[in-house]
Amino acid sequence: MLTASSGRHELIIGAFRWRIRRIADWPLRTKLAMVLLTPTVVAAVLGATQASAQLALANRASGLTGRVAVAARATVVVHALQRERDLAVVPGAAAKDLAAARAEVDGAVAALDTELAGDAEVAGADDVADARKRLRDLDATRRSVGSDGPGSSEVLAGYSALIAPLLAIGVPERDDVGDSGIGTTAAALGDVGKAIEQVQIEKTVLAAATTRGTAQPDAVATVRVAAALADDALGELRQTLAADGQSALDGVVGGQDRLGQLRDAALSRAESGRSLALSPQAWQQAAQPVVDQLTAFEGTLAESLRTAVDGIGASSWTSSLRDVALVVGALLLGLAIALYFATTMIRPLWTLRRRALEVADRELPGIIDRFAHDTPNPDDLRPVPVAVTTTEEIGQVARAFDEVHASAVRLAADQAALRHQVNEIFVNLSLRTQSLVQSQLKMIDTMEADELDPDRLDRLFRLDHLATRMRRNSENLLVLAGATLRRTTSQQVPVGDLLRAAVSEVEQYTRITLEPTPESVVVGAAVSDIVHLLAELLDNATAFSAPDTTVAVACTTARSGALRIAVADNGVGLPPAELAALNQQLTDQASIEAAASKRMGLFVVSRLASRRGITVRLRANAGGGTVAEVELPAELLRPADEVPLPTAPVLPQPVGTVVRQRNFAVATVIAARKHGPGQGPPAVQAEEQHAWPDEEPAEGTPLYESVASAWFRSTGRQDDDRIWRADVDSLWRTGDRLDAPVSAGLTAAGLPRRIRGALLLRGSVPTAADSPDTTGEATP
Repeated sequence: MLTASSGRHELIIGAFRWRIRRIADWPLRTKLAMVLLTPTVVAAVLGATQASAQLALANRASGLTGRVAVAARATVVVHALQRERDLAVVPGAAAKDLAAARAEVDGAVAALDTELAGDAEVAGADDVADARKRLRDLDATRRSVGSDGPGSSEVLAGYSALIAPLLAIGVPERDDVGDSGIGTTAAALGDVGKAIEQVQIEKTVLAAATTRGTAQPDAVATVRVAAALADDALGELRQTLAADGQSALDGVVGGQDRLGQLRDAALSRAESGRSLALSPQAWQQAAQPVVDQLTAFEGTLAESLRTAVDGIGASSWTSSLRDVALVVGALLLGLAIALYFATTMIRPLWTLRRRALEVADRELPGIIDRFAHDTPNPDDLRPVPVAVTTTEEIGQVARAFDEVHASAVRLAADQAALRHQVNEIFVNLSLRTQSLVQSQLKMIDTMEADELDPDRLDRLFRLDHLATRMRRNSENLLVLAGATLRRTTSQQVPVGDLLRAAVSEVEQYTRITLEPTPESVVVGAAVSDIVHLLAELLDNATAFSAPDTTVAVACTTARSGALRIAVADNGVGLPPAELAALNQQLTDQASIEAAASKRMGLFVVSRLASRRGITVRLRANAGGGTVAEVELPAELLRPADEVPLPTAPVLPQPVGTVVRQRNFAVATVIAARKHGPGQGPPAVQAEEQHAWPDEEPAEGTPLYESVASAWFRSTGRQDDDRIWRADVDSLWRTGDRLDAPVSAGLTAAGLPRRIRGALLLRGSVPTAADSPDTTGEATP
């Protein structure tokens, strides 16, 4: 029997210990209930509600104490403003008296600000904030005294507007602290303040009128309105006050009645057009006692209010401290229990949170970055589980997070594989397209070399330009895929040639004007990327501006040695918010999903700029439109003396003409025929004429030669005077000569024999043997 009893006892103890160990596995709702149950029951038994009420009452009383102090300071400011208003409105006031009154006001305002600085809650109240805002107009009101003249209604209205919000500062009239006497006193204090203000207005306006001897109609109306408002305020004050307060008010009201009789008599004479028959001294002697009595009564009410609020605050704090001591003892016991159960929840949550942050901030980005460059490794698809071993809700969340982590890794691997496939497709498509475009360009060059008809040759040049743009769009696929451009050169390229190469790849190239460029060259490795980048910016500038406007390209050299290129259009421009978003995209390299579909050009610019350390920024143009600023770092530039000078200067071109115009001579003849002698299109004048070297210059850069017209290609040393001498009439005569038929006799069939190239200008069309490769790149 004893053995059986001992076994049951050990079984009970073992079960109890097992329950204690399994507390960590309790459901989360049970844990929260255990945390909240004991403190709640103990607090309810010991009167937590009463303690809370007493604390709230003490806090409200403390807040009312601050309100009473601020209201007292505001009353001082009101009285000082009223005295300054009297001196500003009544004619004949001494300047030193007005200055002293203003100094008094400034001191009162400073004291009010100091009081508010120590009580942020009261300072943030709506009525206090409104009063402080209106006080900022004090200087403007004072300046109006000199501008409008003493006694003006604008000065009176300005000071009254400053005083009105100050009168609204006071203690709330509702019973916030359980004492109806405080609300009654606060209401009475507000009424007496309004009454004093209206009596002061009567006193000021009639004092100004008695000084002048007459009262204007607006002054009479102002006094009557103020008298009515003062009577209303005193009536409300009488209803608010208790019996003892009403007896104290009777003496003040009696003086108000005598003042009203004197006031009404003066106003009646003014309304009938007669003199007021009232001296300023008599009016001041009658009005000032009433103001003084009301001010003294106001001070009595304010002191009574302050005493009542302080008493309630002190008693509330005493009661609250007693109740809080009882409640705190119970809460400490409950806190000890709550901490234990909270620990069993917080530790797993901390572990889960730390693991989640590690995965989100380091592991997943690292895996995605590796997947973006390498083929996914199966070992990377096995995430480390969260170190939470419990089986309750938090443990279940940890297991769910492990599943989410594994799914995210698998999805990243799938996305990386898909991205690699898409990039390979882009690269393959781009290479195939470039191969076809390259073949097309070579075929067009052959046709250009064999073509003799100027009109047909001009259309071939247009087709050549279109194919060049197609090649650039094909290269965009390489950029989107993260590959490098296949057009490369190892030679350094002058900045001017670089810009002209970029212009030649733009559809509306005739609208682009190039400003003089600095004497610098660009390293060959970065030339293709920079040309492509500038072409995209120029394409955007021409596409988003009116067809009849021009796009200007200007270059400057910074002190650091960097080259700044500005592409400015005169379009509609962009809102500041959109400009900021685009600049952020250019800096951060937005994802291809977000940028490629809508703004592929800017995405390509961002990729190329990041690749070469180039800074690109958009800003609003001062005259309308947008300016794209490109800054090439000094590492990509070399001094101009490292590259041989060209053979001869570039002849003046028509406005809008760019490099890819191989039939320059033929186009000149056509333009001359269209406009007549001396009426051709205006030419861009050369900035300055350089002294060209005697030695034979080096060949042009491959990139420039690939896009430049035959006009710009080196043809050997020429006579400088003959080059720079423009003879439009000679061109006209040449055009007339070309119109005449040229024949070398007849064939056996009786047909005219044609002389090959007889109607072309010398040098206008290169032969097939002399025709260079205009594409500047090898077939992929």
